[in-house]
Amino acid sequence: MKKEDIWKIYDHGYANDYNERYLCNPFSEASTNTELNVLKTLINPSTKWLDLGCGTGYFLSQFHGVQRGGLDASPEMIKLARNANPDALFFKEGDFRKDNQEWHGAWTLVTCMWGAYCYVDSVKEVEHVIQNMILWTQTGGAIFLPIVDIEDLRPSIRIPYEETNIVFGGKTAVTSITWTWREENGKLHEQLVSPSVEHIVNLLKPFFDKIEVVRYPPYMADWLSRKGVLATGRRDIKNEDHPANIIWQDVPEAANQTPAFRIAMSTVSNKQMIKELFFRVRSGAIFKSFARKVYRRILRK
Repeated sequence: MKKEDIWKIYDHGYANDYNERYLCNPFSEASTNTELNVLKTLINPSTKWLDLGCGTGYFLSQFHGVQRGGLDASPEMIKLARNANPDALFFKEGDFRKDNQEWHGAWTLVTCMWGAYCYVDSVKEVEHVIQNMILWTQTGGAIFLPIVDIEDLRPSIRIPYEETNIVFGGKTAVTSITWTWREENGKLHEQLVSPSVEHIVNLLKPFFDKIEVVRYPPYMADWLSRKGVLATGRRDIKNEDHPANIIWQDVPEAANQTPAFRIAMSTVSNKQMIKELFFRVRSGAIFKSFARKVYRRILRK
């Protein structure tokens, strides 16, 4: 997307509502807490942290005293980030697709939180962003990249990343999908790019000793479990012959064990719950969950 399109979406009002709407609401809180817990394992007094697409600076603001800086395309987001992080090294308005020679090997931790990378124009540009993240991470450092892929957008669909082409031979890889979100307020997030998590892992694995695909606790049982890619042990040089040790975490228990209707009454608006229920009925997820419960009950008899 062009920077002017980003400015239209992330204007003053949208930026001021962002934390409450996307990071601190009941649905998102479990994901936000998971990401903060991952960051806590990576951050210490000697950390130098660069957050790309830093937005309001919410995550950075949870670690006062740490050397940290942020880059974002929205001037309104940058204003909020500066206010929330008065002790930060800097906040810059800019494009994370462009290399910055001064940042080569300068950071012990590089992050890109909450799908900011989706706002580029192609898979190749996402690859440029990830390449920059690698270049800007110092030896021994880490990258943390929360993921938005097809499973997040359509939980009932699982597309294999790579399969043998039985007609013409060779391998076919589904490297990415694109998607558009038109909000009720008229904001248009158009043709966003979401590479598969496997593709992102493949881009990172020659450069790191270890890669974990972190699974987040679902908001409730049988709901979506988000993912993040954590790459640690940045190598001096690329080594394709000995790729990173890759660990796929299991999906943890749901954040809420309370029945859905009770959560809806206490923390979620009726409008939110109706929308989620409609989506789950349409996708078939609710029927699959019911079938599993019936099957378990039969086994216990």
